[in-house]
Amino acid sequence: MRTLLLLLLSGSAAIAQSPVIDSLQNRLKQLLPDSSRVLTLHELATNYWWNGYDSLAIQALRQGMRVGKQANYPTGVIRARLALARIEADYLSDTKSAHAQLDTAQTESIAIHDLSLQGQVFLRRAQLYSNIMAKLPEARTLLQKALAKFLEAHDRRWEAQAYNELAIMQMGEGQYVEAINLWLKARRIQESMNDLKSLRATLPNLGAAYLKLNRYDDALACFAEGEKIANQLNDQMVKYFLMSRKAEIFEKKKQFPAALAIYLNLVKAYEKPYQPSSLARTYGAVGRMYIELKDYQKALTYSQLSQDTYRKTVEKSQEALEHNAQHNFGEIYLGLKQYNRVIPYAQAGLAWTRDVHEMRPERTAYLRQLAMAYDHLNQPAKALYYYKWYKAEADTMLNEEAIQKVTMASMTYDFEKKQQVTRLQQAQQKTRIASLENDQLEQSRNFLIALLVLSGGTLGYVFWSNRRLRTKNDELSRKNAEIEAALYRGQTMERKRVASELHDSVAAKVSALKWRLEAMDTSQFDGDQQREHNRLLDHMGEVYDDIRTISHNLMPEILEKQGLQAALIKLTDTLNVQNRTRFMLEVDDSGADVRGKTAYELYAISLELVNNILKHAKARSAGIVLHRQNGFLKLTIQDDGLGIDGSKFSDGVGMRNIQSRLERLGGTFFVSTPEPGGTCVDVEIPIAS
Repeated sequence: MRTLLLLLLSGSAAIAQSPVIDSLQNRLKQLLPDSSRVLTLHELATNYWWNGYDSLAIQALRQGMRVGKQANYPTGVIRARLALARIEADYLSDTKSAHAQLDTAQTESIAIHDLSLQGQVFLRRAQLYSNIMAKLPEARTLLQKALAKFLEAHDRRWEAQAYNELAIMQMGEGQYVEAINLWLKARRIQESMNDLKSLRATLPNLGAAYLKLNRYDDALACFAEGEKIANQLNDQMVKYFLMSRKAEIFEKKKQFPAALAIYLNLVKAYEKPYQPSSLARTYGAVGRMYIELKDYQKALTYSQLSQDTYRKTVEKSQEALEHNAQHNFGEIYLGLKQYNRVIPYAQAGLAWTRDVHEMRPERTAYLRQLAMAYDHLNQPAKALYYYKWYKAEADTMLNEEAIQKVTMASMTYDFEKKQQVTRLQQAQQKTRIASLENDQLEQSRNFLIALLVLSGGTLGYVFWSNRRLRTKNDELSRKNAEIEAALYRGQTMERKRVASELHDSVAAKVSALKWRLEAMDTSQFDGDQQREHNRLLDHMGEVYDDIRTISHNLMPEILEKQGLQAALIKLTDTLNVQNRTRFMLEVDDSGADVRGKTAYELYAISLELVNNILKHAKARSAGIVLHRQNGFLKLTIQDDGLGIDGSKFSDGVGMRNIQSRLERLGGTFFVSTPEPGGTCVDVEIPIAS
């Protein structure tokens, strides 16, 4: 969850020299009160905020609202209202005024029919709610509404921002894999648009998620890229955030003096300009380091500073609890062996986090403190009660499969990058071949002109030169074929290796974990515990089935040994057992001898189209037809479902993947809607008879 505490600065605060801020202030002096002035004020406010000068940011935004109203520029006014609400999300000191701004922004954005701005209203309101325990379900609903608006508006930039906010919520719940996948989605979109302002947040957040899973190399790579962007944008806020994450790495590696040195430097940075949200969090981190170093008096001093700084800011209606300090107090009194003083702090923290899924890590820490305190106070019944609860919470957070899936997500992203490099190299090689051909043709033309005046020896030289050109072209073609074959062999070997690892290692571990859960003695469980135990068993079974399905689809053994036709037969048999849609297969030995790369690509295309039918079509029946005709291998997949708009169909990621695969095979595809209804996809590739 976010830590949300910042105090407003006075307008007279001295600002550290910033070339960007100076440039924007000079530009304002030359602008008339029109839309350009509004946009410049908004950009200036953003840079004030990045550098910690929130009161100046608020002043710039309010001035932008006044100019926007005078210039009849409603979009600029709405954007200023949204930015004011965003700044308040870091304070929670006056949420009433923030909601009032959002109410007005919603009315104004509906009036001008701007779907993207309507989505931004939902997103900003969700940010206000995401730090209030009772409002978390509503925050999630608002983010989903925001995402729907951005998709409808085709606003890719804000679509990525919605993924970022959803990822923050998943991170707060301890769902690190889901958070990483959402941030990877946002990163791909932002990199494709070269959106540095958004990447400044996505990359550090992604690194922080990797850090939670102890994937230090991935985390440091994200932090390094984030730092480059922060330097480009002169974003001091991100630089400090990255410093704190590096301190966290030292902390995880138990290098506490190194971590403490960084946290103490951050205290100085957040004290001037005064940024209480970050300062309270950093005070708590300093206290945590002194606990590890057994200096409990300093730990107590900084933990008290953390709590006091926090409570000076948050409005009382939030009834918020600062867990950085609250957890520290329990650890300090455990270290001082004052066990009676541990219990009130741990009980207060437990009451705040009880039944709040998003605060499982904090709840687990309080349960451990209570178990240890009661154990030392010779109250074994209470100690055992809290220890069992602690153990259940802690075991839930230990998920080895999560690390495996993160590895897959990271590998997928890296593989796509490598594929882009490979395609670029192939394009460059084709360009060189074309250039060579053009150069040789130019020489041939000159030779032919000279043939009119030269002797027969010159004609012989022309023939020899052309023959050498053909030899070189043949050699280049052979090398291209060898490169393509080697790439396919490498991909096949990697798919086999990953499939084997998933099947033999990850699936085995999940299966063993399921057996251990099944072997547990549940006779003493009450009804809630029994239901939770059953849900865990069901979830582990689903995970096991998913892993087996993924490992099988990566490289089906039957596809390699018996060819495409046998693989499609087995696929339809499996689909007809597991799904409501009835699949029919029609083949005439057309795919019996189709092996290797062609078989794999067509099988992958079939899986993509079948998956679309199962997810979207709501069809009663579907057909797969494979046959040869006039030197072409034709694959037709048709369903009797809801049908789909062909223009939207071609925009999907899955259909772009199909297009890419068919380009490698020299094939084409066509989407149509049959008269009775449903969707029909015809795939055609040239193949030797």
